[in-house]
Amino acid sequence: MKAIKLQKLTLTNFRGVKSLEINFNENATQISGENGTGKSTVFNSFLWLLFGKDAQDRKDFNIQPTQGGEPDRRVESTVEAILSDDGETITLRRVLKPNWVKPRGQVEPVFKGNVTDTYWNDTPVNVTEYAKRVAGIINDSVFKMITNPLFFANMKWQNQREQLFQLAGTITDEEIAAQKPEFSALLDMISGKSFADFKKEIAAKKKRLKDDLEQIQPRIDQTKKLMPEIADFSTIENEIADIDKQIADIDTAISDKAAAIRGQYEAIQAKQAQINELQQQRTKVLYAEQTRANEAANNANAARRDVESNIKATEREIESIQRSVNMTSRELEQSKTKLEEKQRDVENMRNLWFKVNEEEYKAESDKIVCPLSNLVCNNPDLLAKMEENQNAARAKFNEDKTKRLAQITQNGKDLSVFITEVEQDIANTSKALENAKNELQSKRNELVSMNQEITTMQVVVAETVKPEEVQECVTLTGKIKAIELEVAEMEKVNPVDSTDMQAIKRELTAKRDDARKQLGNRELIQHCVDEVEKLDKQGKDLAQQIANIEREEFTIQEFGKARVDECERRINGLFTMVRFQLFDYNIDDFKKENPIETCIPLVDGVPFPVANTAGQVNAGLDIINALCKFYNVNAPIFIDGRESINSIIDTDSQIINLVVSHDKNLLIK
Repeated sequence: MKAIKLQKLTLTNFRGVKSLEINFNENATQISGENGTGKSTVFNSFLWLLFGKDAQDRKDFNIQPTQGGEPDRRVESTVEAILSDDGETITLRRVLKPNWVKPRGQVEPVFKGNVTDTYWNDTPVNVTEYAKRVAGIINDSVFKMITNPLFFANMKWQNQREQLFQLAGTITDEEIAAQKPEFSALLDMISGKSFADFKKEIAAKKKRLKDDLEQIQPRIDQTKKLMPEIADFSTIENEIADIDKQIADIDTAISDKAAAIRGQYEAIQAKQAQINELQQQRTKVLYAEQTRANEAANNANAARRDVESNIKATEREIESIQRSVNMTSRELEQSKTKLEEKQRDVENMRNLWFKVNEEEYKAESDKIVCPLSNLVCNNPDLLAKMEENQNAARAKFNEDKTKRLAQITQNGKDLSVFITEVEQDIANTSKALENAKNELQSKRNELVSMNQEITTMQVVVAETVKPEEVQECVTLTGKIKAIELEVAEMEKVNPVDSTDMQAIKRELTAKRDDARKQLGNRELIQHCVDEVEKLDKQGKDLAQQIANIEREEFTIQEFGKARVDECERRINGLFTMVRFQLFDYNIDDFKKENPIETCIPLVDGVPFPVANTAGQVNAGLDIINALCKFYNVNAPIFIDGRESINSIIDTDSQIINLVVSHDKNLLIK
């Protein structure tokens, strides 16, 4: 097993400790003193050295000494330790340094925060590399669990539970299923699903079945309520046969009387047909006369319609030509604006040419002044070199000037060509605009002339033709009235009345319909009986399916209990004095069918928080021993409040006892 031991720890300006050096024994070291002398600071400094945090896992906690309640920003805080890692000696050092910066233009430096320096075997390394190397010795989470007896029990119960299951290893479903045959059958039934998903699935199925079962009895009651009363169907059939015979006799009598009525009806219908024919003829004659009047009026208005059509066509042409005039006018204005811009560009180009042409080369001083003596240099070689440089500069200036003038001239020529093209466009556009305006005026004159012409043309309206004004219509109307008088005389004749017989037939028919309705209940009654039997059978099937599902649920509960027992057995087998309650139950869950996950460490059967100090520390050491065995590593264990504990259980780890005493200063032994 890997053994990490603390050999030496040195603190400088760390919290309330100005300077402290501790040499630790191989197996156990005691640090004693009054409250406030720095015992807990020793443990916090060791954690800060390794991980940059204190025992409460805080990064930002007061490390520097204070003056007047404020941190002293002028001192460096240092923690250094010598460790033994499986016999290899390692020196670690972490330094918190105030960063003071003097801004430009200011006299006094300004505090810009703290910086952290880290050293590995007295060699500077960056914080990231330092943390990586410390993690290579031991993980910070594991270190905290195996160096503080109270750390594990104060973790969140979910984290405790997760860690315990890592220690115990995974318990497979197959291991639990091997305990009972019904467990094996349950796993086969689940077929790769999780227990949670399977429980949800059968619970949903059970709910659906119960919902369906609850509907069975109401449906049976409703069916029985709808079922008619049972009657003597043979007597009803005989009654229907007797009514049918009476209705047949009445139909025969009515048929004879109906023949006379039918003859009278047919004669009246023949006369009505003659009236309809004469009315159609009269309508055709009147329509023909009205059509002739409409055609005459239409012919009289033909010339006016032609003029109206020409007016509309001319108005459309005027609108089209006006749009063309507007568009051409905008093009002409744009071309004129463009011409003015290019003419200004030509004038600017001409002025630029004259300006460049007037430029002259300005030579530098023909004297060389020494920067050291501030005297004029008369060295002939330097003067000759200076003259040579000035001649080269003058030639380069003249060459550049010639190129610039040539480019300006070429740009002016290009602008002149463009201006000529724009002027030609303006001339063409002006001509097109003038032609369009002339055409527009011509069309407007035509429109005025046509409007004047149409005011002189009257609108001819066709007269409405009246029937009494057409001789043929008058003749047809007379024939229609004569036949209508004949029909009126025929309708006065009263044929044989069969009203009483029809009333008797209606009564018999209604009575027969009631009897047939009662007879029809025979099929409805049988249907209701069959439906009740079907629903009863369906209810029994649903009840059996629910019972089967409840057996599966019971097996799942038993499986869960077996898993709970096995988990607690394995985990608690890792410890000598502490026990863990991993599952709990609601107060109303008397059968303990629905376990609730939890994690409660027990010391002598009582929860860890209410155990005495000695019980808590020894339980914590018991947990540390199991963790060290699992991770194959042990590290120094800091036991705070050691004066309250008579004895502790055996452990292979190095022990550092923090003891409250009456010593004014820390005493190390």
